Amino acid sequence: MANQFFLAPTANFIQKTLSGAITDVATTITLNNATNLTSPGYATIDRTDSAGTSTPNAREVVYYTGISGNDLTGVTRAADGSTARSHSDGAIVETMPTIGMWNSLTTIVATGFTSDGYLKAINSPVSISILHTTTRIAVSGASITGFPTGLHPSFSFYGILSGPSTLIQTPLIMPQEGTWQWFNIMTRTVASGASAIIDININGTSIFSAGTRPAIAGAGTFVSTASIATKGFNAGDRLSWDMDTGAGLGLHITDLVIEGRAT
Repeated sequence: MANQFFLAPTANFIQKTLSGAITDVATTITLNNATNLTSPGYATIDRTDSAGTSTPNAREVVYYTGISGNDLTGVTRAADGSTARSHSDGAIVETMPTIGMWNSLTTIVATGFTSDGYLKAINSPVSISILHTTTRIAVSGASITGFPTGLHPSFSFYGILSGPSTLIQTPLIMPQEGTWQWFNIMTRTVASGASAIIDININGTSIFSAGTRPAIAGAGTFVSTASIATKGFNAGDRLSWDMDTGAGLGLHITDLVIEGRAT
Protein backbone atom coordinates (compact mmCIF):
# COMPACT_ATOMS: atom_id res chain seq x y z
CA MET A 1 0.00 0.00 0.00
CA ALA A 2 1.19 3.52 -0.78
CA ASN A 3 2.13 5.76 2.13
CA GLN A 4 -0.74 8.05 3.07
CA PHE A 5 -2.43 9.77 5.98
CA PHE A 6 -5.31 7.86 7.55
CA LEU A 7 -8.34 9.51 9.13
CA ALA A 8 -9.52 8.07 12.43
CA PRO A 9 -13.09 6.73 12.70
CA THR A 10 -15.62 9.38 13.70
CA ALA A 11 -16.24 7.70 17.07
CA ASN A 12 -14.10 5.89 19.64
CA PHE A 13 -14.09 2.15 20.38
CA ILE A 14 -15.51 1.08 17.01
CA GLN A 15 -16.45 -2.61 16.93
CA LYS A 16 -18.39 -4.29 14.13
CA THR A 17 -19.20 -7.86 13.16
CA LEU A 18 -19.06 -9.76 9.89
CA SER A 19 -22.37 -10.12 8.10
CA GLY A 20 -21.76 -13.51 6.57
CA ALA A 21 -18.69 -15.73 6.60
CA ILE A 22 -15.72 -14.87 4.36
CA THR A 23 -12.97 -16.96 2.79
CA ASP A 24 -9.27 -16.15 3.09
CA VAL A 25 -9.26 -14.53 -0.39
CA ALA A 26 -12.40 -12.36 -0.28
CA THR A 27 -11.69 -8.76 -1.31
CA THR A 28 -15.11 -7.37 -0.29
CA ILE A 29 -16.10 -7.74 3.36
CA THR A 30 -19.67 -7.11 4.48
CA LEU A 31 -20.23 -5.80 8.00
CA ASN A 32 -23.35 -5.56 10.12
CA ASN A 33 -22.97 -1.79 9.54
CA ALA A 34 -20.19 0.61 8.51
CA THR A 35 -21.31 3.59 10.61
CA ASN A 36 -18.44 5.89 11.74
CA LEU A 37 -15.84 4.10 9.61
CA THR A 38 -13.57 6.06 7.25
CA SER A 39 -11.60 4.96 4.21
CA PRO A 40 -8.97 4.04 3.33
CA GLY A 41 -8.21 2.21 6.53
CA TYR A 42 -7.17 -0.88 8.42
CA ALA A 43 -9.35 -3.33 10.37
CA THR A 44 -8.59 -6.29 12.60
CA ILE A 45 -10.76 -9.37 12.37
CA ASP A 46 -11.06 -11.95 15.18
CA ARG A 47 -8.71 -10.23 17.63
CA THR A 48 -11.15 -11.51 20.25
CA ASP A 49 -14.29 -13.63 20.19
CA SER A 50 -17.75 -12.43 21.23
CA ALA A 51 -16.93 -13.22 24.87
CA GLY A 52 -13.87 -10.95 24.77
CA THR A 53 -11.40 -13.83 24.85
CA SER A 54 -8.18 -13.25 22.87
CA THR A 55 -7.96 -15.41 19.74
CA PRO A 56 -4.40 -15.05 18.39
CA ASN A 57 -4.71 -18.03 16.07
CA ALA A 58 -7.76 -16.60 14.30
CA ARG A 59 -6.93 -12.90 13.94
CA GLU A 60 -6.07 -11.09 10.72
CA VAL A 61 -5.31 -7.49 9.74
CA VAL A 62 -6.86 -6.24 6.51
CA TYR A 63 -6.43 -3.02 4.53
CA TYR A 64 -9.33 -1.54 2.57
CA THR A 65 -9.56 1.34 0.11
CA GLY A 66 -13.26 2.15 0.16
CA ILE A 67 -16.66 1.77 1.82
CA SER A 68 -19.86 1.07 -0.11
CA GLY A 69 -22.94 0.76 2.06
CA ASN A 70 -21.90 -1.81 4.67
CA ASP A 71 -19.13 -3.26 2.50
CA LEU A 72 -15.39 -2.71 2.89
CA THR A 73 -14.09 -2.72 -0.70
CA GLY A 74 -10.67 -3.04 -2.31
CA VAL A 75 -9.55 -5.23 0.58
CA THR A 76 -5.95 -6.43 0.86
CA ARG A 77 -5.78 -9.59 2.93
CA ALA A 78 -2.99 -10.57 5.35
CA ALA A 79 -1.94 -6.93 5.83
CA ASP A 80 0.92 -5.93 8.15
CA GLY A 81 2.44 -9.41 8.02
CA SER A 82 -0.66 -11.15 9.37
CA THR A 83 -2.08 -14.39 7.95
CA ALA A 84 -5.06 -14.56 5.60
CA ARG A 85 -7.77 -16.66 7.23
CA SER A 86 -11.40 -17.64 6.78
CA HIS A 87 -13.72 -15.95 9.28
CA SER A 88 -17.16 -16.95 10.48
CA ASP A 89 -20.39 -14.97 10.34
CA GLY A 90 -20.51 -12.65 13.37
CA ALA A 91 -16.71 -12.47 13.80
CA ILE A 92 -15.59 -9.30 15.63
CA VAL A 93 -14.15 -6.55 13.37
CA GLU A 94 -12.34 -3.66 15.07
CA THR A 95 -10.52 -0.49 14.11
CA MET A 96 -7.32 0.38 15.95
CA PRO A 97 -3.83 1.73 15.18
CA THR A 98 -1.82 -0.81 13.19
CA ILE A 99 1.78 -1.16 12.00
CA GLY A 100 0.72 0.01 8.55
CA MET A 101 -0.84 3.22 9.89
CA TRP A 102 2.13 4.11 12.09
CA ASN A 103 4.77 3.31 9.49
CA SER A 104 2.91 5.25 6.82
CA LEU A 105 2.68 8.32 9.07
CA THR A 106 6.34 8.04 10.10
CA THR A 107 7.51 7.71 6.49
CA ILE A 108 5.54 10.74 5.34
CA VAL A 109 6.73 12.91 8.22
CA ALA A 110 10.34 11.78 7.69
CA THR A 111 10.23 12.95 4.07
CA GLY A 112 9.47 16.49 5.23
CA PHE A 113 11.49 16.87 8.44
CA THR A 114 15.03 16.12 9.59
CA SER A 115 15.72 14.33 12.86
CA ASP A 116 16.45 17.79 14.32
CA GLY A 117 12.92 18.94 13.53
CA TYR A 118 13.83 21.21 10.60
CA LEU A 119 11.87 21.24 7.37
CA LYS A 120 13.95 19.49 4.72
CA ALA A 121 13.09 22.32 2.31
CA ILE A 122 15.52 24.42 4.35
CA ASN A 123 19.15 23.31 4.04
CA SER A 124 20.66 25.95 6.29
CA PRO A 125 18.04 27.40 8.64
CA VAL A 126 18.67 31.07 9.35
CA SER A 127 16.99 33.63 11.51
CA ILE A 128 18.18 37.20 10.99
CA SER A 129 16.77 40.17 12.84
CA ILE A 130 19.16 43.13 13.06
CA LEU A 131 17.83 46.59 13.79
CA HIS A 132 19.82 49.83 13.87
CA THR A 133 18.81 53.46 13.70
CA THR A 134 19.48 53.74 9.98
CA THR A 135 19.86 50.16 8.72
CA ARG A 136 17.46 47.22 8.65
CA ILE A 137 18.23 43.85 7.08
CA ALA A 138 15.50 41.83 5.43
CA VAL A 139 16.53 38.47 3.98
CA SER A 140 14.05 36.87 1.60
CA GLY A 141 14.44 33.34 0.30
CA ALA A 142 18.17 33.15 0.97
CA SER A 143 18.05 29.65 2.45
CA ILE A 144 15.05 28.15 0.64
CA THR A 145 15.53 25.32 -1.82
CA GLY A 146 13.18 23.20 -3.85
CA PHE A 147 11.57 25.93 -5.93
CA PRO A 148 11.67 25.35 -9.71
CA THR A 149 12.95 28.90 -10.33
CA GLY A 150 15.91 28.41 -8.00
CA LEU A 151 17.25 30.64 -5.24
CA HIS A 152 16.39 34.33 -4.96
CA PRO A 153 18.68 35.75 -2.27
CA SER A 154 18.17 39.45 -1.62
CA PHE A 155 19.38 42.31 0.56
CA SER A 156 17.15 45.22 1.57
CA PHE A 157 18.92 48.31 2.88
CA TYR A 158 17.03 51.09 4.63
CA GLY A 159 19.19 54.11 5.29
CA ILE A 160 21.48 56.63 3.59
CA LEU A 161 24.69 55.94 1.68
CA SER A 162 26.98 58.67 0.35
CA GLY A 163 30.15 57.51 -1.35
CA PRO A 164 31.92 54.13 -1.23
CA SER A 165 31.06 51.62 1.50
CA THR A 166 32.39 48.10 2.04
CA LEU A 167 30.62 45.07 3.55
CA ILE A 168 27.50 47.09 4.21
CA GLN A 169 25.40 44.27 5.60
CA THR A 170 25.86 40.85 7.15
CA PRO A 171 26.76 38.37 4.38
CA LEU A 172 24.26 35.73 3.30
CA ILE A 173 25.45 32.13 3.53
CA MET A 174 24.46 30.24 0.40
CA PRO A 175 22.65 26.99 1.32
CA GLN A 176 23.49 25.05 -1.85
CA GLU A 177 25.63 25.21 -4.93
CA GLY A 178 24.31 27.01 -7.97
CA THR A 179 24.96 29.37 -10.86
CA TRP A 180 24.10 33.06 -10.94
CA GLN A 181 21.75 34.03 -13.76
CA TRP A 182 21.31 37.77 -13.18
CA PHE A 183 21.16 40.53 -10.59
CA ASN A 184 18.61 43.31 -10.19
CA ILE A 185 19.53 46.41 -8.19
CA MET A 186 17.11 49.25 -7.52
CA THR A 187 16.73 52.28 -5.29
CA ARG A 188 13.72 54.26 -4.16
CA THR A 189 15.49 57.58 -4.70
CA VAL A 190 17.42 58.49 -7.82
CA ALA A 191 21.21 58.40 -8.03
CA SER A 192 22.46 61.99 -7.94
CA GLY A 193 25.51 63.23 -9.82
CA ALA A 194 27.32 60.33 -11.47
CA SER A 195 26.53 56.62 -11.63
CA ALA A 196 26.09 54.50 -8.49
CA ILE A 197 28.35 51.45 -8.93
CA ILE A 198 27.49 48.31 -6.95
CA ASP A 199 29.72 45.28 -6.43
CA ILE A 200 28.63 41.75 -5.50
CA ASN A 201 31.16 39.54 -3.71
CA ILE A 202 31.48 35.85 -2.98
CA ASN A 203 33.78 35.24 -0.02
CA GLY A 204 35.01 38.83 -0.33
CA THR A 205 35.92 38.60 -4.05
CA SER A 206 33.95 40.39 -6.77
CA ILE A 207 32.02 38.19 -9.18
CA PHE A 208 32.36 40.83 -11.94
CA SER A 209 35.25 41.53 -14.28
CA ALA A 210 36.91 44.95 -14.16
CA GLY A 211 34.66 47.58 -15.68
CA THR A 212 31.54 45.40 -15.73
CA ARG A 213 30.13 46.05 -12.25
CA PRO A 214 26.46 47.06 -12.41
CA ALA A 215 25.92 50.82 -12.31
CA ILE A 216 22.76 52.81 -11.77
CA ALA A 217 23.08 55.79 -14.08
CA GLY A 218 22.77 59.32 -12.74
CA ALA A 219 19.10 60.16 -12.10
CA GLY A 220 18.31 56.46 -12.48
CA THR A 221 16.83 53.98 -10.00
CA PHE A 222 17.41 50.52 -11.53
CA VAL A 223 20.01 48.32 -13.16
CA SER A 224 19.92 44.66 -14.18
CA THR A 225 22.88 42.62 -15.35
CA ALA A 226 23.68 39.12 -16.49
CA SER A 227 27.31 40.00 -17.28
CA ILE A 228 28.76 37.93 -14.45
CA ALA A 229 32.34 36.67 -14.63
CA THR A 230 32.20 34.20 -11.72
CA LYS A 231 28.79 32.58 -11.99
CA GLY A 232 29.31 29.42 -9.98
CA PHE A 233 29.09 29.26 -6.18
CA ASN A 234 29.15 26.51 -3.56
CA ALA A 235 27.14 25.74 -0.46
CA GLY A 236 28.55 27.77 2.42
CA ASP A 237 29.88 30.63 0.26
CA ARG A 238 29.34 34.13 1.69
CA LEU A 239 27.39 36.60 -0.48
CA SER A 240 27.88 40.32 0.24
CA TRP A 241 27.65 43.68 -1.53
CA ASP A 242 29.62 46.93 -1.58
CA MET A 243 29.02 50.48 -2.80
CA ASP A 244 32.01 51.27 -5.06
CA THR A 245 31.02 54.76 -6.23
CA GLY A 246 33.75 57.40 -5.78
CA ALA A 247 33.54 59.78 -2.83
CA GLY A 248 31.78 63.11 -2.97
CA LEU A 249 29.03 62.17 -5.39
CA GLY A 250 26.31 62.97 -2.89
CA LEU A 251 24.60 59.65 -3.54
CA HIS A 252 21.62 58.93 -1.29
CA ILE A 253 20.12 55.45 -1.56
CA THR A 254 17.12 54.19 0.36
CA ASP A 255 15.42 50.81 0.18
CA LEU A 256 18.13 49.31 -1.98
CA VAL A 257 17.34 45.73 -2.98
CA ILE A 258 19.88 43.41 -4.56
CA GLU A 259 18.30 40.24 -5.90
CA GLY A 260 20.19 37.43 -7.58
CA ARG A 261 18.65 34.48 -9.31
CA ALA A 262 20.50 31.18 -9.18
CA THR A 263 19.73 27.68 -10.37
